[in-house]
Amino acid sequence: MGNQDPLLAWWLGLTLSQLLMLGMSLPGAQASPQPRHDDVPLRSYFSSAGPIIGGAAWGALALVGPYDATPQSQAILCVVLCSVTLAGTGFSRSVSSYSAFAAAVLLPLFILLVASPPARVPGAAFWLLAFAAFALIVRGLHTGREGPPQDSLAAFETTLMPHQAMVDNARAAIVLSRGNRVELCNRRFAEMMRVDESGIAGSRLLDGFESRADWHHHARAADTAIRRGSTYHASTRLRRRDGSVFWAEITGQAIDPESHPPQVVWVAFDVTERMMDSAREELLASQLRTLIARSTDWYWKTDPQHRLMHVTHEAERTNDTLKANLGRKWWQLHRQGGDARPGQSDVRAAFEGCNGFRDLLVELPNGNNPPLWLSLCGTPRFNEHGAFLGHHGTAVDVTEQVRSTERIRHLAYHDALTGLPNRRLLTDRLTLAIARAQRYSERVGLLFVDLDDFRRINDLGGHAAGDQALLEIADRLRTCVRACDTVARLGSDEFVILLAELDEAGDANRVAAKILSTLHEPLAAHTACHPVSTSIGVASFPEDATSAEDLIKIADTRMFRAKRRGGQRIEGRDGAYPGVAPSLATLPV
Repeated sequence: MGNQDPLLAWWLGLTLSQLLMLGMSLPGAQASPQPRHDDVPLRSYFSSAGPIIGGAAWGALALVGPYDATPQSQAILCVVLCSVTLAGTGFSRSVSSYSAFAAAVLLPLFILLVASPPARVPGAAFWLLAFAAFALIVRGLHTGREGPPQDSLAAFETTLMPHQAMVDNARAAIVLSRGNRVELCNRRFAEMMRVDESGIAGSRLLDGFESRADWHHHARAADTAIRRGSTYHASTRLRRRDGSVFWAEITGQAIDPESHPPQVVWVAFDVTERMMDSAREELLASQLRTLIARSTDWYWKTDPQHRLMHVTHEAERTNDTLKANLGRKWWQLHRQGGDARPGQSDVRAAFEGCNGFRDLLVELPNGNNPPLWLSLCGTPRFNEHGAFLGHHGTAVDVTEQVRSTERIRHLAYHDALTGLPNRRLLTDRLTLAIARAQRYSERVGLLFVDLDDFRRINDLGGHAAGDQALLEIADRLRTCVRACDTVARLGSDEFVILLAELDEAGDANRVAAKILSTLHEPLAAHTACHPVSTSIGVASFPEDATSAEDLIKIADTRMFRAKRRGGQRIEGRDGAYPGVAPSLATLPV
């Protein structure tokens, strides 16, 4: 050697670097009060620093060695560095670390071969690149043939083998891997993948995934989580050796995150049935949402305090009356002061009973418009612990049905022309008034009113004029009585007035005189402008009768008696007297 000092410096540098790497590999040297597991780039840098330092130490031989001495020295230098590169295939931990080592060894030599190529070896730089590729192929073949590291097997046997029976009988598949290779597994994993248990050691984890893209996705995510010292958890599709695919839930945790590549224990469960059930439930939920979206009904939900919390409707309304009442309870939606409808009083009891119900009628205010009527069907909701979560169900708009029912009911109890109660409703109210009078020692008066010359109005003006006259007469009769009294129409020109809660029997006669005087004024619909003659029969409880039917018959009989006596008079219990306009101050109102 022509220059021994640089060579001596190289040997000293190589020795110190190897001693430094040995010190860093000791367990005590790696202890740190605050290990930075979360800094993945920094860990990757330190994991690659060892091979780079060692390779650079060998590669420095090309810079300080006798490259320019003789052709024999150049050949010896190339042989030494190539031999070191091949030797590194046996002790490198992974292909990536070996690539860093080989690059650090051969890069200075490659630069020299490019800058000063040997005269006897043309294209030496190209042959060096070919050798580097050959070394990488040898390292890959060595990785495929090598079995699990002895230290890994020893550690695994020490911790797992005493419990091998328990592990083999576990419902979960358990795998010990290092890098992308399976080292050990239990019987359940072999059954899950449908392979022989003895043929799994050394196989690639990549082969168990449905696609290479899935493998890369989970490998990157798992590497990040494991290097941070946490547990990786995910659901993915795995492929068996026979080609069938199934859903699996995988969990991975490193035995020692500081090792490179780390040993990872994987636990997997076959969750195909659960995923299928979840998919079916999602499909049913999607179909239900589509059905609700196309339905003309509302879907609603309440909270445990029975407050309306969610409403879904087909139309995107800018003014949805039901959505405007979110936060209120169903029994708080009815009109204040409105008449109770059948079933409306049961709304609160149905909800607070925490039971299912159907066809529950609820009145919904609609601003200045007529109210809406909804028919509710509801089912209670409970969580997995049985705690009540509220009701949910559907609401159907039955406003038209309710209004049609009310119209039919109104026609059944009222006169079609004037809107006054008919005989049926009059009888019901008279019966109730008599019952109240018996309880509170009061009197009830009944006035049977008949128009004496109503036929003449029809003959002169036609039926239209007669109908208009009847409407005007009905209005006049309403003005002559109190709000608690009832004006009913029994026939074409026959009216009955129920006077409830009278103090004296003579009060009925005074009201009859007022009616006689009011009706005697000319009607606007009467073309001849002649006054209308009226005959009134008066009966009272308890002096004349004690039942509704008897009281009506007596009043009817007395009305006919007044009519036979010439009309325009009142026939009572004390006889008949012609109608004279009385003092309005003496009439009850």
